[in-house]
Amino acid sequence: MVRNIYRYIFMLLLAITLSSSLALAYTNSEATEQSSAQTTSKTATLQQTLEQTTDSKEIITICENAVKNLDSASGLEKFETYLFCGIQLYEIDDYERSLTHLNSAFSYRNYTTNDEHLGKLYNYLGWITSANSDFNQAITYFTNASNSYQKSGNTVDQGNSLNSIGAMYWYQRNYAMALSYFNEVLNLGEESDNVELMLKALTNKGVVLNQLAQYNDALKCLEKALELNQLTNNKDSRASLMNNLGNIYYSLNKYDSAIRYYREALSIYTELKDVNGVSSCHNNIGEVFLKMGDINSALENYEISLRYERTEKDSADIAVTYVNIGRAHQFGKDYKLAISYFEKALKLLINYDDPALESETYLHLAQTVMSFDRYTQANDYLNRAIEIAQRINEKPILAQCYDTKSELYEQQQDFKNAFQYQKLYANLKDSITDEQALANSARMEAVYNLLQKEETISKLEQDNISKQEDLDKAKETRTLYLIISIALLACIIFLFLLIRLRRKSNQQLKVKNAELAQLNATKDKFFSIIAHDLKSPFSSLMGFAEMLCLHAESKNTKEVIDYSQVIHNSTKRLLGLVENLLQWSRTQLGTTEYKPMHIDVSIQSQNIVSLLRLSAEEKDIVISPKIEKDLVAWADQNLFSTVLRNLISNAIKFSRVGSVIYVVASKKNGMIEVAVSDSGVGIRQENVEKLFQVDSNFTTKGTFNEKGTGIGLVLCKEFVEINKGSIWAESELEKGSTFTFTLPLNGTN
Repeated sequence: MVRNIYRYIFMLLLAITLSSSLALAYTNSEATEQSSAQTTSKTATLQQTLEQTTDSKEIITICENAVKNLDSASGLEKFETYLFCGIQLYEIDDYERSLTHLNSAFSYRNYTTNDEHLGKLYNYLGWITSANSDFNQAITYFTNASNSYQKSGNTVDQGNSLNSIGAMYWYQRNYAMALSYFNEVLNLGEESDNVELMLKALTNKGVVLNQLAQYNDALKCLEKALELNQLTNNKDSRASLMNNLGNIYYSLNKYDSAIRYYREALSIYTELKDVNGVSSCHNNIGEVFLKMGDINSALENYEISLRYERTEKDSADIAVTYVNIGRAHQFGKDYKLAISYFEKALKLLINYDDPALESETYLHLAQTVMSFDRYTQANDYLNRAIEIAQRINEKPILAQCYDTKSELYEQQQDFKNAFQYQKLYANLKDSITDEQALANSARMEAVYNLLQKEETISKLEQDNISKQEDLDKAKETRTLYLIISIALLACIIFLFLLIRLRRKSNQQLKVKNAELAQLNATKDKFFSIIAHDLKSPFSSLMGFAEMLCLHAESKNTKEVIDYSQVIHNSTKRLLGLVENLLQWSRTQLGTTEYKPMHIDVSIQSQNIVSLLRLSAEEKDIVISPKIEKDLVAWADQNLFSTVLRNLISNAIKFSRVGSVIYVVASKKNGMIEVAVSDSGVGIRQENVEKLFQVDSNFTTKGTFNEKGTGIGLVLCKEFVEINKGSIWAESELEKGSTFTFTLPLNGTN
């Protein structure tokens, strides 16, 4: 579950901001001198005592006693006492008491003229309110902090406050404003030659640009940040950069690079003994391996992440990791273990409010128990997932729930409800796509406007430089003439290339139009054939139905049975034709799902042979599979099964009674070659080429007069090509046929 990656990244960035600000607060000698000059003797002693105390209980006691004795104190003394107590309580993670004291200090802020103290007050209030997700209020506090530090001349803390404002806008997905503030931080860092500020700004810009799918710009920011990191030797920051680079390569589906950067980050976090960092890296590596289909490696990393999370007793992260482990087992079809981990996650979520994760967990549970045909339990889990997703308006999860529920009803042969939920899924998916498109468009427009503004500023600066250079080089007319000549030559070359390119494009367009016309003609012919094939069984149905009515009235039972059988067979053939037409139309529309996975060819072939053995036994036919061991293909399982099932069914149809059908699979030329051979009636050589053509409609009756639809092999060809393979036929009249198709070996794609 990648969603906790970005949460960890920005929590880390804010933590770095906070730690550097605190370090500055206690090490900046100029600020300390200014503060001491305006601090009362009592509060100076209190501040010193608090900074020297390490025991949390003792700090709480000191603060309580200090506050009790403020009745007769001046406004300045009250402000400083509440401020120093609030800061120290924040440092021991007692945020509730800290907020109370800081709010009290806020009420006495007018009694001080110390801008450093005011900056600290606003910064700490901003951090606490942001932790409570009140980002707008946090922005107000950080803005006041930035203004206070600007007045005091503290550029570093001013930059840190601006960085925090950018983070708040990032949390609200206002990426344009976030980038604007990170650019301000970068400018401050460059003006004051402060490497830490530049490093933060570039890192944060890289994270935002990654989320906007501006991967090249994001990589440039992070690579420049890495160069600056060499100057600071800040290992915490370097680990964060490596983790962010891993995230970008994960988004680009460059999994080897992603793993390399995650492992570099992991090495640094291990050295720093940063438990959260180590746990996060293992979780990220697990996600990459799961995406690659390496379930064992994914599980190994998730388990390591889980061990570290247990030491921190972080129920939220443990629940996420439980779900990740469950997903890995679900992907590996170890459904019992998957169920146990999903149930563990739900137990933790009782005490931790994450409705989105809870809804997603119920969805995974439903999908898993469906594998055991526990439909009632699956339905209960889905209802629970839908109820939560509707309550929090989590549309992507809700859409998955509708899709799974449609599949559930379809498995129970309840096609009416299956259709209803599939319709809900389609409508919601369209709605999500439209909303995402509008949101992304608005965000990208805002970011584009910001970048245009920066570009305009850059151009204006460049124009000023150019004008100055022109004034200095007014006498160099020869160089100017040379530049004009080169520009004219470049324009001529450009126009020549443009005309040439246009001619070439027109020529290619004509070729494509000719190909399209040929395809349309082929499809028109195919549709006319299909119309004829549909009309024939419908005419038979009408005729025999009329005869059935007549004989039913005369109570001629034998005739009624005979005509019913004819109608049944005709309807069955008609249904097969319609199903093949639907599948073919999906391939033409590009909606056929292609989900490649590791397929054990031997196991899958044996399953299909078992399904068709009963049909073969009706004609006393033996199906003999001869499959090499350890043949693992990388293909879509449903498409593979459909092709093999169709070829074996055809072999049964055209084989004589008592014959043998061979199903052979082996490695050949870097591919897996699967062949279905029979010793049936065979096909004339001139008809072999028509088998896979959409406009030929070549079909013959079987040895028991079985009728085909005429487009089964056309579908086989479409499905094999979707699976990155090829198909061909070899046949000799009255001696039999062999149909062969290929599949990619595991890893060849």
